[in-house]
Amino acid sequence: MKRIGIIGAMDIEVKELISSMVDIKKETISSIDFYEGKLEGNNVVVAECGIGKVYAAVCAQTMILKYEPDLVINTGVAGSLSIDLDIADIVISDGVVQHDYDASPIGIPAGMISEINLIKLPCNEELVKKLVKAAEILKETNIAVGTIASGDQFICSKEKKDYIANTFDALCTEMEGAAIGHVCYINNVDFCIIRAISDRADGAAHMDFDTFVEIAVEKTIMLVNNFLKQESAL
Repeated sequence: MKRIGIIGAMDIEVKELISSMVDIKKETISSIDFYEGKLEGNNVVVAECGIGKVYAAVCAQTMILKYEPDLVINTGVAGSLSIDLDIADIVISDGVVQHDYDASPIGIPAGMISEINLIKLPCNEELVKKLVKAAEILKETNIAVGTIASGDQFICSKEKKDYIANTFDALCTEMEGAAIGHVCYINNVDFCIIRAISDRADGAAHMDFDTFVEIAVEKTIMLVNNFLKQESAL
């Protein structure tokens, strides 16, 4: 049976998953709590990594080395970069980029990761398809598949929003997914990022986030649980 790693940045993004687990073993490593057990009949390890790319990378690398997941899903919320995506819509990544990784002053394209020589790190196509199928449970919800951009910034200006969308052809922006994808990629572990839109990454983003984060998170939890049910039925 596969072991599935699930990472969320904030408590609200994973607490319901953890509370539904059975046979739980908790271990704290580098100040991050890892919960190993079963969920919907699957072997899982769930962690709240903390906000930002460094916490996300530390969590993902530790999870891979300690628990050896076959795949890693990062679930949470994001700001919309597309006029076609509104509050509580869902984005499933087919790849991730780091919008704040920029060595362009020395002639390297913005977002190009040294050593890997890629801007967009691809997700496993079969995993993406499974998550899209699992998302069918979310009735009257717009489901989009595309690039998710990450950086250590909460985006709330039109100028920055337009830069990320136009430079990377990204659908939404957040602060962890591409770091987790980077770690998974160099460790040859399949990954995918799920994001529910909590704000529009504009001047009202902070107000939208406070108002809609719980609604958005509820959608991601439903999707993840349905994915796990489908995996246990295989």
